[in-house]
Amino acid sequence: MDSVLKSVLEEELKRNLQKQRVFSDELNKYPKGSLVVVKIHGDQYLYRKFREGKKIISNYIGPIKSEEAERAYKAREKYIKLKQDVKDLKEEELKLRKAIHAYG
Repeated sequence: MDSVLKSVLEEELKRNLQKQRVFSDELNKYPKGSLVVVKIHGDQYLYRKFREGKKIISNYIGPIKSEEAERAYKAREKYIKLKQDVKDLKEEELKLRKAIHAYG
């Protein structure tokens, strides 16, 4: 019985690691950085800011009400969701490894 449970846990760990790789690859497709709204002469514009070494890079996206800004916000939401999913999978991985070790 223990060997059956251990093999099921190992199979689940394998699935978990594969899912982590897929999600991590997907995360790498999204641009890095945070979205920042900058007010210039009363108008609002969206920028993506990120760090490159010691420099902070700002990339202009467009006016806050533009389609580009909307796409950037949607992409950021997906990025945050994927990042949380990877974090959850890593926590699950630790639990699976502990359970496998207990039956090992």
